[in-house]
Amino acid sequence: MEQIHKISAMVIKDNTLLMVKKVGKETWTTLGGKPEGKETEEEALLREIDEEIHCDAKIIRKLGDFVTDAHHDKGFTVKLSTYLVTLLGEINLDDPELEKADFIPKEFEEKGIKLPPSMTELVIPFLKKEGLIDW
Repeated sequence: MEQIHKISAMVIKDNTLLMVKKVGKETWTTLGGKPEGKETEEEALLREIDEEIHCDAKIIRKLGDFVTDAHHDKGFTVKLSTYLVTLLGEINLDDPELEKADFIPKEFEEKGIKLPPSMTELVIPFLKKEGLIDW
């Protein structure tokens, strides 16, 4: 099975997670994307954050690599290289691919927000175990 490598930002504020919703998709996802050329994971993540929400950011640390079946690309796995990130400024959402950016609470399901299995089954349990969120 082919693997997609995505670099993912976990921005945590007041026990909520910053997630984005792409135009035409019903599932929310994290900030981030795929490395281009010879970019390091960190370079790719900072570039993606700037492109998606026009905000500078500081990488705190790598949280880990999480591998699961790709939600939107059947027949592929996705490797999420996930980083704890702090934003250095305000979110400016004008990326034509993104419909929304918002900090979602632990009650996201009751609010009708859908997250990919990589988040609900792997990343969120890890964040809870590490004491980064109280969900």
